[in-house]
This record gives sequence, C-alpha cells and structure tokens, in this order.
Amino acid sequence: MHLSVGTFNVWRIGEPWRYAADRNIVRGAVAGSAAVTMRPEGGVWRRRLPLIADVLGRAELDLVGLQEVADEGTGGGSAGEALSARLGMNCADQPDGRLAVLSPHKIRSSVAVALPTGEASKEAESGYGSASILHAVVATPGGDTNFVVAHWSPRSASARTGAARALVDYVARLAETRLVVVGDLNTVGPEAPELEVLRQGARPLIDAWPTIHPQLPGYTMPSHDPVVRLDYVFLSRDLVPVEVRLLGGTPDRDGFYASDHLGVQATVRPGS
Repeated sequence: MHLSVGTFNVWRIGEPWRYAADRNIVRGAVAGSAAVTMRPEGGVWRRRLPLIADVLGRAELDLVGLQEVADEGTGGGSAGEALSARLGMNCADQPDGRLAVLSPHKIRSSVAVALPTGEASKEAESGYGSASILHAVVATPGGDTNFVVAHWSPRSASARTGAARALVDYVARLAETRLVVVGDLNTVGPEAPELEVLRQGARPLIDAWPTIHPQLPGYTMPSHDPVVRLDYVFLSRDLVPVEVRLLGGTPDRDGFYASDHLGVQATVRPGS
C-alpha cells in the first residue's frame, strides 16, 4: 500500500506586486510578466487560491502539511480552511493559524506542540516561522500515520537547531512506526546542523529527496527560479520513498505561481 505525502508553503498573504514595489525583487511570479505588478480586483489571493487548489488536487495527496496559512488580519480567512472546502478534504490547524494539515482521510487527533525554545518563540513573534509544530494522527490506508508539520525561522540558525532538537525529542515519544515530518525548514545546504539533528536523533529520520534524487539539488525557492532547498519531507525508517517530485512549477496565463515556494510530494511504501 503506497502513501502520498507532501508539504507546501502557501504564502497566504504573499503579493508579488508588493515585493516588486518595496524590494525590487520577483516573488511568486514569472520575471517580466504581468503578474509582477498586477493588483487583481479582490486581491492577489483570489488568483492564487485556485492555483494552489489545482496543484494539490492533481497531486492526489493522502497527507499534506501547509505553512503560512494565516490571513494575518487581512480578513480573507485561513488558507487551510479555504483549501479544505475547495478540495473536500479534512483540515486540522493550529490556534495561531500558521500551520495546517489536509487529508482526504479521517484526522483522528491533532495537537499544536509548543517548542520549548525562547529563540524560536521570539522569531515567531517577529513573523518568522512558527513557535510550535502541528502533530496530526490520520487514518491513512494501511494504518494510522503520525504526521508532523514545522516551519522554522529563516533568520537564525540557532533557532532552527533548537527547534530541530525539540522536534526530535517530541517524536521520540511517538509510536515506532509510520512517522512523516514535513515543512518549510528554511535551512540552506544539505549538511546544515539542524538537518543533522533530524537525521541523527534518537529516532533518525530519512530525507526523502536525496534518497531518490542524489544528484539533483531539489531547489524549492523562489518558485520562478529556484536556487535553494527550503522544503522537506522526512520519513521514519519503516517508510521507503519510491518517488519524490516538486509541485507548483507551472504559472498561470498572467505569470502567477501558486506560491513563492514549490511544494514537495513523496510517494512512500512500508519497508520490509
């Protein structure tokens, strides 16, 4: 029985025109296209929401973890809720609305677990990453899966390392089988210390992308011209990746991408 799992930073409040105007950089749009400066009636999110729904719908995921789903006071609602309604999927999210899990299967339970690290909390208060992880237990085909979503700070390596250690301590207490950890980990370079914490912890995790594509970098950001890999799928050792691919790499007719990140999808099977 194969299982399809993934991660996608949906960039809920992201607006390409604002990046172009304020920073003179391209985000979430084809360079030189109308989408770089366009301000659609009703907001950019109305253009990007159906794009994200199409990407996730075509992927036919059993589980997907979302980051940056909160509307942050814009009044447009949570991306997790909007996507679950469009896709007919079940949704679990955090109290602060930054992370979400979507699945066509029953979500038996979900809990936001605070990271016991002050630096990660300070980063989250400044708008960088999440001060907690989201853990859902989902009734997937073949048995329940523990699915954990994270979003680490892009600004502080020590905050990321602390978050990684807290995550490893938490998952070490979970059931021994069928664990998937996904997220926008905001770490650059495959040898980053925070990734080694996940690989070498009390319950070592497998990085799905290089297992299948050892010669390919798997860059996920920015979507129009990826140069860094920020988005990851990690697996417990009883799950074996058989295919891993990127999601969201096709823009619409005006040049809008679904997000400024590409998503990652892994198809896995139980190990022998």
